[in-house]
Amino acid sequence: MPDRPRLVLIDLGVGGMTCDDCVVRVKTALEAVPGVEEAAVDLAARRAVVRARPDVAGATLAAAMELYELGIIDDAITGMPLRFGSAEALIRMTEATAYREGFGNELAEGAKRMTEKFGRPDLFMGVKGQEFPAYDPRAVQGMGLTYATSNRGACHLKSYTIAPEILGIPEKLDPHTTENKAWWVKLFQDVTSVFDASGLCLFLTFGIGLEDIWPEMTAATGIPYTLDDLLKAGERIWNLERMLNLKAGFTAKDDTLPKRILAEPIPAGPTKGQVNRLHEMLPEYYQLRGWTADGMPTAEKLAELGIPA
Repeated sequence: MPDRPRLVLIDLGVGGMTCDDCVVRVKTALEAVPGVEEAAVDLAARRAVVRARPDVAGATLAAAMELYELGIIDDAITGMPLRFGSAEALIRMTEATAYREGFGNELAEGAKRMTEKFGRPDLFMGVKGQEFPAYDPRAVQGMGLTYATSNRGACHLKSYTIAPEILGIPEKLDPHTTENKAWWVKLFQDVTSVFDASGLCLFLTFGIGLEDIWPEMTAATGIPYTLDDLLKAGERIWNLERMLNLKAGFTAKDDTLPKRILAEPIPAGPTKGQVNRLHEMLPEYYQLRGWTADGMPTAEKLAELGIPA
């Protein structure tokens, strides 16, 4: 289970800034761009350094390339051909997105808003507004359940089932079966929540587990944690996030995957013919979580975790 998404640094020249208010406005505008984690703006140097997630930009540009190849958008809109495999398009559109120049202004809104604007929301490959970061969930069943149930949308980091399904850590699972994947996803989500809350790098989980860090947590805090305490804390965090999402208007209908992933088989390769069988895993996942059939934490589960109903 790796840590937070790998970030890239983008150094931008920013003309026209004359005061600290300009700095605030530029920083606010840059950090509003999907995929941007942080922006540092230097008034004297007239520059900004952006820390951004390359996966979001990649998924958005892929959606734009599909729109282009389907003839929904053309050179008059994009300013250049956007064809899959074009390194020139990748470089130029990434820079255009950073500056919100030309078609880059559409890309900067993210794949969900962009595909909706051009009338093809079905081309958005993501969950809850968040683009897929990697991994086709048709080929890795547990990752599909991870994407569908992640509280922040399609995120592999909250339950990195690639570890057991592909890498064999802590044990090798068949990526093509749905058996026991609900159990694994719940466990990974709870454990990941503990690691994130502890401040430790999630990459450590390739070599250590909760049984290794709970003595460190006890030594650092003076609180006599047990392994069960940490697992319960992770479960509590996950349910608190779920409650926040429910209050924000999300429902079980949002715990899903794009129709393409559920119904359109992989066309070629070693996983040819595969789709994600989310329907086989989601009900079991809700049950293991102690939630209702429509994804609501029960009063009993909330009471168990000490969360006010």
